[in-house]
Amino acid sequence: MIRVRKPRVPEKLKSGTSLTEQNCTAYDAGTRKFKFDKTIYGHKTVKDALIKAQHGKCCFCEGRFRAHAYGDVEHYRPKSSVRQARNAKALFPGYYWLAYSWDNLFWCCEICNRTNKRDFFPLIDPTKQARSHNDELTNEEPLILNPGGSEDPRNHIEFRDEIAKGVTNAGRTTIEIVGLNRNDLAEERLDHLKKLRGLLDIVRLCEANREPDNAELAHEASRELGLAVQPTAKFSAMAADYLHEMEPVQAKAL
Repeated sequence: MIRVRKPRVPEKLKSGTSLTEQNCTAYDAGTRKFKFDKTIYGHKTVKDALIKAQHGKCCFCEGRFRAHAYGDVEHYRPKSSVRQARNAKALFPGYYWLAYSWDNLFWCCEICNRTNKRDFFPLIDPTKQARSHNDELTNEEPLILNPGGSEDPRNHIEFRDEIAKGVTNAGRTTIEIVGLNRNDLAEERLDHLKKLRGLLDIVRLCEANREPDNAELAHEASRELGLAVQPTAKFSAMAADYLHEMEPVQAKAL
């Protein structure tokens, strides 16, 4: 999981301003369940802007899946209902006033979103949860990392080989809620890790055998390793942590 840096607000989201105002008025009148216009927050221009900002990767697992799934526009703070834990009762409403908020939207794979995160949004102190547009979000201390927040997720989650490890409470909670160590995902990361190991082996062999013909091979392997840690690469957080562990070789490779 890496930090997402977003461009300016897509024009389409401005269509949600009046709907947000209507929902806020309805809440003040006693409404607790709302309908939302997916054609606004899920519009192609909104999704495309998120996909570009996230380099074609899920905001949580950093996987690439567009070849076999469309992906969801995910609400970091759930819009309809909210739960503190898996066995907790859903509370209505959710963060209805953030349904069309650019800061609250990300692109996510269906497994991270629909199967795992769903409407979970645990806080350090649940009594400080903002229950309406009249409350202050700044009083909340979320335990799910915000992919686009001011705090870098890399300060909370690190990788030991293909396994995600939480180094803070928020990191551990995010891994558990979003399912960052689910079997299929860990296996896919392991497959990618094996490729990185192969590239490092090439660098080692070329260093040990400095034949002229090996120079270009080492250069290409080094280039691939350099690309693997860029934000544009899938599983770049895992790659960066793995190559950091291999620092003596990495220094030669990169």
